[in-house]
Amino acid sequence: MEKILDIAKYLTKKYKDEKKEEIDELKLHKILYFSQKEYIMLINDFLFEEDFEGWYLGPINKLVRNEYEFIKFGKEDISLKDTEKKVIDRVFDKYKDMDSYKLSDLSHKEYSWIKSRIGLKRGEIGKQKLLKEDIIIDAERYKKQLIADKKEKLLEI
Repeated sequence: MEKILDIAKYLTKKYKDEKKEEIDELKLHKILYFSQKEYIMLINDFLFEEDFEGWYLGPINKLVRNEYEFIKFGKEDISLKDTEKKVIDRVFDKYKDMDSYKLSDLSHKEYSWIKSRIGLKRGEIGKQKLLKEDIIIDAERYKKQLIADKKEKLLEI
């Protein structure tokens, strides 16, 4: 089974356990994307190999899209490494309470998504893949921003 499906199942179960409701598909895709970026930033490797496409509401994984109804009701055990869970949990905690469309707006600031949308009009269907090297650029930018934010906080002391 593809790893992204395991992670999607993990997130779906975690959301249901904590929020007592189903995670909507848009939020699931965005948390998956942000988990991939965070994992690259922290571990310098990919959390999963499956690709995202640059849809008009942000990064979407076609496999998760096609399997979403099955993911919601999956009951089998999910096998993830502790490091993977820690990164996913960190991202989940950051974004779980955020509105799905706010997450979509955040994903629209990502270089990888912007690049995948070149030549398309707003709202136009696009299926161009987000390149992994572009997600690495997003992760590097995010890391630099976090460092800058920490330095700014230190200067406030």
